[in-house]
Amino acid sequence: MLSVLIHKVSEMKPQMRAAVEAELGRSLRDDEEVSIMAFEPHSAPTGESRQDAARGLEEHFNRIDQRTNNIPDEEMEGALNEALRRVRPGYRERE
Repeated sequence: MLSVLIHKVSEMKPQMRAAVEAELGRSLRDDEEVSIMAFEPHSAPTGESRQDAARGLEEHFNRIDQRTNNIPDEEMEGALNEALRRVRPGYRERE
C-alpha cells in the first residue's frame, strides 16, 4: 500500500523539520515542500522477466544512441554539463 504525505516546510513542527533537515543534510527553506512516501518494495525480477527487462533497456539505449550518433562528443558533453548546472546549484565540472 502506498502512503504519501506532503508538508509545507513553513507549517512543519520544529522537531519534524529538524529531523528532515538532518536526514537531507541541509537546511530547508520556508517556501519548500517535503514529500514523504512509504511503500512495500518488491523483489527484483528473476529469470525470463529479468532478461526481458534487460533486452528492453538495451533496445531503449540503442535507440538513443542512434539519435545521437552524429552529434559531436563536445556538444553532448556541453549539453550534459548545462543540464547538471541547472538542476544542481554549485555544480562544477571536473578539472
